[in-house]
Amino acid sequence: MAVYFLQLFPYVAATGDLADWRALSHPECIYCASVATGVEEIFAAGNHSAGGLVSISSVVSAEIDPGRWWSVDVELVESPSVTVDGAGNVVEEFPDTKTYRMTLAVVYETEHWVVRELSHELVG
Repeated sequence: MAVYFLQLFPYVAATGDLADWRALSHPECIYCASVATGVEEIFAAGNHSAGGLVSISSVVSAEIDPGRWWSVDVELVESPSVTVDGAGNVVEEFPDTKTYRMTLAVVYETEHWVVRELSHELVG
C-alpha cells in the first residue's frame, strides 16, 4: 500500500485525479494534504506535470502495533519532470533526478489502510 501510494504522485500531478490519493490519505496527514493542495493549484492555473516517474529501490517495514500501525522506510528515486501549460509550453522545469529517504506511518482505520504521516529527506 505504501509503495502504491508513493507511485501515485506522478499520476496525480499529470492528471489532477486525486481520488485514490485522498482515499489512501489520513485526514490529518500534513504531507498528503500538501500534495493535494499543490496539485489543485497546478490544475487551477491550467497546468499539469509531465515526467517525474518514481522508482522504489528499498522498502523496509516494521509492524509497530499489530494489525493497526506499520512504519515503512522507503528509498525513492524521482525522475526529472516539467510543468506544462494548456498549450503544451513548459512553464517550470525540474531537471534533476532526486533520491529521497522516506518514512511513512501507515495505519488501519475505518476498515482500510491509510498514510497517517510521511517524512522525507533528500539524499541525492
